[in-house]
Amino acid sequence: MFTSMGLAFGMMSVVQTPVPWALGFAAISGVTASAYAYLGFRALWKWMMLLMPVQFIGMTMFAGLMGRHVNPLSASAADYAELQLRLKIEGFLTVPLIVAAYVLVVVFIRKEGGRFFGQMAEVRLATEVHKALVPVISRRVGNFEIYGASMPNGQMGGDLVDVVQNDDEDKNQWMAYVADVCGHGVSAGMVMAMVKSATRMGSVAGAPVRGLLTDLNRVLAGVSAPNMFVTFACIAGDSGSTVNFSLAGHLPVLHYSKDSGTVQEHSVANLPLAISPETQFETSTIDCKDGDILAIVTDGLTEAADKNGHEVGLEPLKAVLQEWCQAPLPELMTALRGKALQQGKQVDDQTVLLVRRSARQN
Repeated sequence: MFTSMGLAFGMMSVVQTPVPWALGFAAISGVTASAYAYLGFRALWKWMMLLMPVQFIGMTMFAGLMGRHVNPLSASAADYAELQLRLKIEGFLTVPLIVAAYVLVVVFIRKEGGRFFGQMAEVRLATEVHKALVPVISRRVGNFEIYGASMPNGQMGGDLVDVVQNDDEDKNQWMAYVADVCGHGVSAGMVMAMVKSATRMGSVAGAPVRGLLTDLNRVLAGVSAPNMFVTFACIAGDSGSTVNFSLAGHLPVLHYSKDSGTVQEHSVANLPLAISPETQFETSTIDCKDGDILAIVTDGLTEAADKNGHEVGLEPLKAVLQEWCQAPLPELMTALRGKALQQGKQVDDQTVLLVRRSARQN
């Protein structure tokens, strides 16, 4: 394209510029344009700035050299015939160059357009898949109100929040959990789907928390990549006030006590899932009385940092639990996430699971 432009400039000054010199100007225009495009695509701005004076000096020297060796055409018949010949040659050269430039631009647009729209389709698909796999959880089982939501950092995240209820509604047995797959994107989403499927199968089978984690760990260790692991936190309960919980490399469960007005951390030391197939998992219990709230968050909230690298941590989130303890759970979740966003922008998936015990039944 720029070579044809160089020939066009030669045609504009065809009286002074013979065909070989016009081809020289055209070659310089094409080469420098290609160099600018290459440097621009690679964001090598310093080299582009250096190329500008080089181009100017080169064109000036080439024009000076032509001025010393070429005489302008006169009005004679012979020079008129040469003028016509120059115009025909440069015109015949310019037309195929313009056609070639058009063809290359069309090919480039089709290729990049196909890639762009293919990526857009993948992005939309990933968004729909994530919405289907990780919907907002809002449920009441017996004396427990359960709410959970996951906000991915991209179109598809690696966090998962879910609740599973026993088919026998009279027993009011349930298990709520949060899983955080290392990494992001489609690969993390695929592992997340496996975690959800395997967890639901294990829960439906009636396995206790410890047995569920053992089986889930064995499954993931056999199918995950060597550098893939999953942190996991689950709470299981029924109509009583005692709930079982376990953690696999996850942040502690935050327990707001209505009686004392304080927030405690409950934790057990276990490795994340998919590290070793032979890992054994410890469990523990929490006495969750009426008005108490249990909260599980992922590190996307606690590791939100300001421009100086200072992270939120758990203490500010505990304060939010105390301040918003009487609010509806969706508002409490928004307040927790707001505290993290107040510290710094979201750079990781952010997931919150909230469980409140209340004597009120639906």
